[in-house]
Amino acid sequence: MATISKAKTSQLTDSICQGDIFRNVKYNYIDCEDDSGVNVIEYEFPLAVIISQACDVIAMESIVNNKKGKPAKFMPSILMCPIYAHDAAKSGQHIKDVFQQLSLVFEGENTYQGDDYKVSQRDWHYRIHALTVELNKKKVIENAIIDFKHYFTVPITYLINHKNNRILHLDDLFAEQITLKFSTYLARVAIP
Repeated sequence: MATISKAKTSQLTDSICQGDIFRNVKYNYIDCEDDSGVNVIEYEFPLAVIISQACDVIAMESIVNNKKGKPAKFMPSILMCPIYAHDAAKSGQHIKDVFQQLSLVFEGENTYQGDDYKVSQRDWHYRIHALTVELNKKKVIENAIIDFKHYFTVPITYLINHKNNRILHLDDLFAEQITLKFSTYLARVAIP
């Protein structure tokens, strides 16, 4: 059984931090550029969690809010992972819109092979983190996953300007658990 992550509500006055979950996070990137212009792709993740270290996020928010800071503390963007509904992710539907925006042919597939989801439910999967979040003993996020192959960055100013979209903050232990699993996934040895 996957760990049930404990969380608390976030106030607008609270610093932005590792483990904060935001809703409706927009992500933009340059797909291609040529003499005729730049093609910018934008899509919105219904939920995403900050996985950058708390000290870095808090330091960057302080620099922006105080309009000054030390160069060693500067970090241009904050690392986040989208949170997907398990059923949509299993069939690949969670990124169907991305395929359409990139003019790619979407081929449906069972994203999880064999016992991948069952293994992730036990917190044993290297790439998938099963996520259930409890707030005041009530489950507020259930049957969700974080796929560590999908991560993106946003500027801290975006998160500051959208603080009202922050829905909760994972307790530090659970926020750190996600970040550690993410870093383990990135540190894997790739075998062709």
